[in-house]
Amino acid sequence: MPRSLSLVLSLLLASLACSFNRNATPTSTPIIPTSTIQAVNTPSPTVAPTTAAKPSSKFGVLASGDRTVRPEIISYLTELNAGWVRINMDLNGANENYTQLFDAGLNVFLAVSNQDPKNADTALGSFKEFPNAGFPYKSKVTYQQKVRELITPALPYLAKGRMLYVQAENEIGDATVNQKSRYWRGTTDQYLTQLQALYETVKAVNPAIPVVLSSFPSETLDALIDSKNDRHDFAMSRTTMMINSKYYDAVDLHFYGCVNDIAAKVKWFKGRLPAGKVWLSTENSGPDSRCTSTPLQYEKDPARYEQLQAEQVKQRLAACAENGGVICLWFSLFDLKGETDVFAHMGLIDSHSAALRKKPAYDTFKNFVSSR
Repeated sequence: MPRSLSLVLSLLLASLACSFNRNATPTSTPIIPTSTIQAVNTPSPTVAPTTAAKPSSKFGVLASGDRTVRPEIISYLTELNAGWVRINMDLNGANENYTQLFDAGLNVFLAVSNQDPKNADTALGSFKEFPNAGFPYKSKVTYQQKVRELITPALPYLAKGRMLYVQAENEIGDATVNQKSRYWRGTTDQYLTQLQALYETVKAVNPAIPVVLSSFPSETLDALIDSKNDRHDFAMSRTTMMINSKYYDAVDLHFYGCVNDIAAKVKWFKGRLPAGKVWLSTENSGPDSRCTSTPLQYEKDPARYEQLQAEQVKQRLAACAENGGVICLWFSLFDLKGETDVFAHMGLIDSHSAALRKKPAYDTFKNFVSSR
C-alpha cells in the first residue's frame, strides 16, 4: 500500500502531491556503540503545556509530509478532533519537526524507514529503482544513533502525558521472493535484525515507548483468511515467523478491500499473537474498487465515490475500535498524486483540484470522533 506537508497554498499543494516520503533529521549526538547502549536520562527542556486535546482518543489520520509539519496540517488535525497522527520518517538527514504535533495536543506514530544513503545496503535494489523503499542498514551503530536522535526530542512531551509509538519500516516484503517489493529492499531475516536494533534503541531511550512491527498489507491479510488464495501458505508461514519475534509490542494491520472482512482479519491475529502483544491500524480506508461490494472507481463517478467514502469512515473506524484496535487511523488526510486510482482519492481532503477541498468524509470523520 502506499505510504506523503509550504508557506503558501500552491507550495502546500505541491508538497502534498508527494506520496509517502519518509523524512527524518538527526540532531548532533555522539554515536553510542551497541554494546554500551543504556537507558538515556536526557534532561527535559522546558516545554510549554500542550493543548488539552483528547489524548485518550484512539482515532486519527496518516498525514506524512515533506520534511516539515506545516501549520495548516496541524490546523486540520485539530479541527478533526484527531487524537493521533502518523508521520513517516526516513533517517536520510532531513527531519520533520514532529514535536509541533505534541504541542498541538496530538499523539504521534512515527513510521521509521531507513533511507539513509550513507547507511543503506542496496544489494537488492537502488534508491533510483525503489524511491519509497526502506533498506537494511550497513552499520548497526549508525542506524541506532539515527533512531535515538529521532526520538529523543519527544521525551519531555512523554513526561507530560503525550504518547509516541515507533515503527520499524512499512509494509515490508522480501526482495528475494518478490523482486518488485516496493517498501523494503532486503530479506525477511534482514528486516528482523533491523527490527531488533530499533527495539533495543527505543527501549534504551525510554522503555515505555511501544515498538511496532512492520505493517501487514491488506493483500496479505486477504491471503491469510482465504485458504484458497494462491498466497495463503506463504503468507501464513512468513507472517507467523514475523509475529513470533520478541522485539516488538504492537502489530500494524492495514485495512483496505471490503469492510466486512476486517473482523475476520483481526480474529486471525488475535488467535496467534503472543501474550502481551496488541494490534493497531495506521491505514484503513475505502471504498476499494477491488471489493466486490464497492466496485466503483473514482473516475467513473466522483460524487458517488465520495458518498461511499463518507459512509465507510464510520464503518471502518468502528470496526477497528470494536475489534480491539488500540489505535485506529484513517488513510489519509490528503489525496495522493502519482498513485494508482485505487488509492489516489482516499484522503479526507481533495488535493487534486486548484484549491484544497474538504470532502464529505472530512465532516463524517470529525463527527464520528467527536461522538466517541
